[in-house]
Amino acid sequence: DEKEYAVLIEQLRKDALDARKKGNAVAASLLVTLVSEAAMVGKNAGNRESTDDEVQAVIRKFLKNNQEATGVIRDTARLATLQEESRILESYLPTMASEAEVRAAIADAVAGLESKSPKSMGQVMAALKKRFGANLDNAKASAWVRESLS
Repeated sequence: DEKEYAVLIEQLRKDALDARKKGNAVAASLLVTLVSEAAMVGKNAGNRESTDDEVQAVIRKFLKNNQEATGVIRDTARLATLQEESRILESYLPTMASEAEVRAAIADAVAGLESKSPKSMGQVMAALKKRFGANLDNAKASAWVRESLS
C-alpha cells in the first residue's frame, strides 16, 4: 500500500536526476528543491513517504509562488526562468477541470438547491470539491458560483 503513495515523488526524484545528467540546471534545481520540500510533508506527518495529493499540494504552492513572482519581477532572464519552472511544475499536475465542466456542475448543484441565495455558496462549493477534487481551481469556481447565485 505504501508503494502506491510514492508514485509522484519517485517520478520527481528520477526526473531531477535525469535533469542533472542532461545539464538542465533550471529543472534540476527546481526538482531537487521540490522533492526536498514534498518529502518533508510526509516526514512531518508521521515519518512516512508523502502521498501524491500532498506532493501535488506542494507543486501547486510552488506554482502559485512563481505566478506571484512573475507579476513583480521585471528582469527578463529571471522571468524566462520562472516561466520555464511553471511549465515544468504544471507538467506534474493533473489537468484542471475546464470552465465548461465546472459551470455545468454549478448549474446542476444550483438546480438542486431549495433556496438560491449567496448563503448556499458553501453547499455548491462542497459539491464541486466532491466532484472535481484537486482538479478544481477554487478561486475561479467560487467566482462562478457567486455569479450564478446572485
